[in-house]
Amino acid sequence: MPILPRMQAVEILTKYWGHNRFRPLQEEIINSVVLKQDTLAILPTGGGKSICFQIPGLILGGITLVVSPLISLMNDQVENLRKKGLSALAFHSGLSKREADIEYMNFKNGKYKFVYVSPERLKTEQFKEIIALTNVTLLAVDEAHCISQWGYDFRPEYLLISEIRTFLSEIPCIALTASATPKVEKDILKYLNFNAEQNIFRQTIIRPNLKYVVLEEENKNERLLKIVIRLGGTGIVYVKNRKSTAMVASLLNKNNIKADYYHAGLTYEERNKKQELWQSGSIRIIVCTNAFGMGIDKGNVRFVVHYDIPESPEAYYQEAGRAGRDGADSWCILMYCQPDMVLAEQQLNSKFLDKKKVEAIFVALCNQLQLSYGAGCEETFEFDSLELAKKYNFSLPEIHTAFNMMQKDEIMKLSDAYSNPSRLLIISDNSELYRFYLKNPTFELFIKTILRMYGGIFDNYIHISEFEIANNLKIPVDKVKGGLLRLTNMKHFDYIPQNLKPTVTFLVQRPVNLPFNQVRWQFLKQTAQERLKAIFQYAIEKKCRQQALSKYFGENESELCGKCDLCRARKSNLGDSVKIVKDRLSNALSDKSISFEDILILTGEKKEHIEALRFLMDTGKLKKNKEGLYRWQD
Repeated sequence: MPILPRMQAVEILTKYWGHNRFRPLQEEIINSVVLKQDTLAILPTGGGKSICFQIPGLILGGITLVVSPLISLMNDQVENLRKKGLSALAFHSGLSKREADIEYMNFKNGKYKFVYVSPERLKTEQFKEIIALTNVTLLAVDEAHCISQWGYDFRPEYLLISEIRTFLSEIPCIALTASATPKVEKDILKYLNFNAEQNIFRQTIIRPNLKYVVLEEENKNERLLKIVIRLGGTGIVYVKNRKSTAMVASLLNKNNIKADYYHAGLTYEERNKKQELWQSGSIRIIVCTNAFGMGIDKGNVRFVVHYDIPESPEAYYQEAGRAGRDGADSWCILMYCQPDMVLAEQQLNSKFLDKKKVEAIFVALCNQLQLSYGAGCEETFEFDSLELAKKYNFSLPEIHTAFNMMQKDEIMKLSDAYSNPSRLLIISDNSELYRFYLKNPTFELFIKTILRMYGGIFDNYIHISEFEIANNLKIPVDKVKGGLLRLTNMKHFDYIPQNLKPTVTFLVQRPVNLPFNQVRWQFLKQTAQERLKAIFQYAIEKKCRQQALSKYFGENESELCGKCDLCRARKSNLGDSVKIVKDRLSNALSDKSISFEDILILTGEKKEHIEALRFLMDTGKLKKNKEGLYRWQD
């Protein structure tokens, strides 16, 4: 493969990201994409996946189309690109009709360099028409494992990407994920229609600075306090549900450990504030659900504790991998007890309802929204799940599960209101606005402050924070909201407040009989059970933790890590033998290789020395070359 001039990519990296060198594999991946090869990049959490398509996008020119499953993740990446002076847009179900119409026109006119899109948007005719008319030069598929039914976060709408590839057959596709088992990797290549000259880059999941520990513990609160006090530094504690986040954070604070909690039910401003406090070091520990972590790039996280057992090795690896991104030694600790396993199985089974129950909840929702048969396609409605539960005698978990199942069957799409902040577009031009506040001086400081805080607000909808505006003006938040609404009523602004209620968008007309793929649901339940069983095995089996994770993800040749709880216990049982043997070998083999017989002469043939020798070989400190001789590895 020809190599691109290195300076071009490095210059872009330095100019926009402030780095002068790439992380492992980034440069090779960028080179592959720019040479228009279909490329699969499997990089661990914190490996810098977004740069692998953003830099090629800038080199190739034209528009980079990015498919992403999470509104919050799209919004974060778009904001980060805009802060770098790069034009970017996020298309998702949270946009109003007016916003979508404006942005479709901007997209069509080539205003944006990066266009992020949710997968369900791909099937709309309007989007397909614009794709055919615009200069899209690169297709990037983020969280590519979502395309596989073997994956831990399967999303059927990802299968729509193959259809888009028929419109974009001449351009390269890059698929990115933090982890993929061999089965998932095979599905990614198949369903994204990768060409014959594809390139696959897989960075090992092994991170030598991470120390994996599993603790079987009944009294988790007491053990957690001991861990946090002993380890020091910044940490993350993952728990199963929203209620537990507040409870565990309260426990830590009562013991003089600065902590806060985080979950998807908080407002956008609350989540941002908590995240900023933790990232700045004002808060030492963040206690959270799996809603926390996407887009977080804090290097000095010294430990990640899983207070509850996660649902899969994939989820555990991704969340634990937020520790130690600066390369310093860090701890990944999983706590469990036998009741946890029973509860985890119950929770998994509760995520799968039969067709009769799903259909009953769907009918109840349609009745609550007064939606008639044959209506509703591509319409968005606010809904109150608590009201639905009370009125029709369903439990909230049943409603949540049914909605998730209907999302996967492409019947509806839920929008988490909290992931979509307030937006603002200034409708009047500069001269109109100037004339307005000359006549209405009470608005002058208000308008000027907004103009100073948010660039590009005349051209497209910008995410705003009423809280930040209020801080700048030193007035209550309610007054900011009132001012924005008044200027909207006067036709100078178009202010879309954050909706505190979730919304549902129907992807089909209300059917007489609900489509329900029983075979697929049985398969998805079975694969979920297999993943749960795999994380149980990880917890209870007495095997090197790093090696067990590596094997699960298809890396069968990995050595013992030497750092996890099991490896450390084995080393401890050997006493001083490991140090004695290590000292003798590291000195003698510093500049040469010798035979195993010569090694035995150096170490002696005592039983404990032979065991120490095996340990050093298993952990890769002593390696055999092609000639059958051994060399010491530092």
